[in-house]
Amino acid sequence: MKKWIALLLVLSVSLCLLAGCGSKDEEPAEQLADKLAEKPAEQPVEEPAEEPAEQPAEKPEDETAQSTPQEKAVSDGYWVVEKMELDGAEFSGEDLTGIFGPADSIMALAFDPEGSFDAILFEDYFRGTYSGAPDALELDFDGESVKGTCTDDTLVLEMQDGSFTLKRQDEMPAILAANPWATYAPDFDAQQTAAMSNFMAYGFYLIEDEVLYGLTHSQSLDGGLGATPFRMKGDFPEFEETVILDGNGCANYLCKDGDTLYYILNYEKICRINTDGSGAEVLYEGACDYLQIHEGRLYFADENYHFVSTDMNGGNLQTVVDKEIYYPYFICEDWMVFQDDADDESLHLYNTTHGTERNITYYPSYNPILDGHYLYYTDTTEEGWFLCRIDMSDPDTFLFDGSDLPLRESTFMIDDRSFYTANNNSVAKEEWKKLTDDGDTTEEMEMHVSEDYIVYHYFDGEGLITDKYLMSKEEGGGTSFR
Repeated sequence: MKKWIALLLVLSVSLCLLAGCGSKDEEPAEQLADKLAEKPAEQPVEEPAEEPAEQPAEKPEDETAQSTPQEKAVSDGYWVVEKMELDGAEFSGEDLTGIFGPADSIMALAFDPEGSFDAILFEDYFRGTYSGAPDALELDFDGESVKGTCTDDTLVLEMQDGSFTLKRQDEMPAILAANPWATYAPDFDAQQTAAMSNFMAYGFYLIEDEVLYGLTHSQSLDGGLGATPFRMKGDFPEFEETVILDGNGCANYLCKDGDTLYYILNYEKICRINTDGSGAEVLYEGACDYLQIHEGRLYFADENYHFVSTDMNGGNLQTVVDKEIYYPYFICEDWMVFQDDADDESLHLYNTTHGTERNITYYPSYNPILDGHYLYYTDTTEEGWFLCRIDMSDPDTFLFDGSDLPLRESTFMIDDRSFYTANNNSVAKEEWKKLTDDGDTTEEMEMHVSEDYIVYHYFDGEGLITDKYLMSKEEGGGTSFR
């Protein structure tokens, strides 16, 4: 339901209670919502549109004037409703707060200079965009548009049958400060998507500055951590001698911060080492999984698969999510996705600052990877695994789409151009619904993707590695490495 429609339903009921009206037939809520959601009848484009167009011509070189508060669409500060008018009835002071609650929970706005705003509308959080000049302001959110005017200390939002008058204040309302959705902006670029793909593939490899960091040759993923320089020779990568950085077992969930590698060793320690082989150190001991560096801290799952974090030296251990979860991964500043084991293995969205949590799916879902604002994942039926996606841009709807073609594995990968599954099956991003594979055994599997390279493994019938290859995506040539 649209935010404005929800608001208007509340208003219509409240007005009936206040005025003692006995029937909704006099003004059906749907009709009232439709009227108020319409753009103002007489305002659209005439005079307000002409004035902003003329202002730049009057002062084309006056940079000082352009930076004055009068030239801003909205003055700095925060805005809280002071008065509300609807169908000729006015609410202010105790009449307003007595019926609808605290003023800042009725409507409060915080604008940023980049053209967006955060808002509270009857205790519901949302974000929108704004444009125009102070005397011809336009706010857009949730598919609706509202006109308004703004002075240094008063903001008036006009609707077909009423208006909101908000007053400016310097102090942020507590309810806005506690808005978990203010940081919600899931939109991964190709590099971020590839990083999340590699994370879901256990992070066995990392490529940077023509050095391949990762698993040295083994058949059962128990080799050491090596650094192998390479360069392109014609269409194929040519490797130099591998330097063993840590030969004590399998290293995965490789992360790099400056010249230091962080990784999980044998699923029982978190370690770090400099890329030249110096500074080897154990930061955490105990069963662990899903290591990620985010905002200057280490995040991982502990022995109970509860999500925890430490500082970059392994100290200051904190619990982030106190329940059993899988696939935990940050997609925004303080928003993450994970699979909730107790909730039918469904995917959840979680804010680590405020504890806000919301279901993304309501059935077993695996291998989530964000690309742009779409979260791709797999679910399973008796027919096999199926690739699905959720539009994460609007958490009130989480629009779903899915493929009808089966996959043999729950895992897949995404890079800047393609989707991949086992045995070199791939499709262009825009054709993701066509991604499918067949057969009973996995012979080839992508293990790492980047803008320029792919690392893949060959497996035998028992699932043991027979070969590992680094392939140039541009040239198409792959070279085996140990």
